[in-house]
Amino acid sequence: MAGLILSVPYASPFLPKAIIKRMTLSPEELRWENWRLTDPFLLEVVKKALEPEPSSSGPSRDLVKREGASPHNLPKTLLLPYPFSPLVADPLGLLAVELGLLTSPKPFILTRGALEKDLPTWSESEKEFIFSHCVQPYVDKLVQAGQTLLAEESLVLLITIRFFSHKVWLHDHRELPKPQINLGQAAGLSPQGLTSLAGHIFRRFGLWTELDYPLAGTHIPAAMAAWPRLKALGLAIRRDLYLDETKGALKASAGSLARTLRVFFSLLGQELDRVAQVRLKRAFPPKPPSNIIKAGQLT
Repeated sequence: MAGLILSVPYASPFLPKAIIKRMTLSPEELRWENWRLTDPFLLEVVKKALEPEPSSSGPSRDLVKREGASPHNLPKTLLLPYPFSPLVADPLGLLAVELGLLTSPKPFILTRGALEKDLPTWSESEKEFIFSHCVQPYVDKLVQAGQTLLAEESLVLLITIRFFSHKVWLHDHRELPKPQINLGQAAGLSPQGLTSLAGHIFRRFGLWTELDYPLAGTHIPAAMAAWPRLKALGLAIRRDLYLDETKGALKASAGSLARTLRVFFSLLGQELDRVAQVRLKRAFPPKPPSNIIKAGQLT
């Protein structure tokens, strides 16, 4: 009775040749920008989390048993990665906010990157072309995924999955300890019970989890904001949990993180399913037994 949409907006470093030709950055600077703004390794971990897992013993399975879930039964899940680098266009505007270019998230073409150097200036017609060919198809897929799942399920949760570094991050130059897991809320779409459950699951795995720190909030397309059966949650993972940032290679711990995410998705799905069943019972309560005609007394 519940479904998940996993949106991964900052996983691809791909830039079309026409965009690269207009870039004001050197090839080395371009690589550094993509290194800071995108992470295809994160997408690999998420894909691994959605693969069928054989029966096994261990901490993940033990935790699932205690929580009363099945480690092998994920809710109906759609994975939607954005296929372009945010240097083409930021599809949700979350990076634009964190870079100080916007005050509230919306699709946006970055004018400055993580290296604090200017990016290309585009005419209005060029911006319209970029949005229509890069951003809008992605937004349309998110909306279509929501419509498809809501036609089949009672509740749908949109999880926007991101990453952040344990080092100085984007425009925030403070050297402060950062949690391993960051949960983000969307106004009116992230019930307190949902974020509390998400935090509880990760803490049971021994992961330091914070709400709206170091990344605050999350964002969904405007077309989906008024859907009463859609909920939203931001999930950001500290990069060093799965990636050797010095070598640029996945760590052996990436497999463990993938299993943790699989349990997380499974437990969230089961909780959403329980909530959907409660709502259904409230909407259609059983009729009280008749005081005149009772079962077994009809002749």
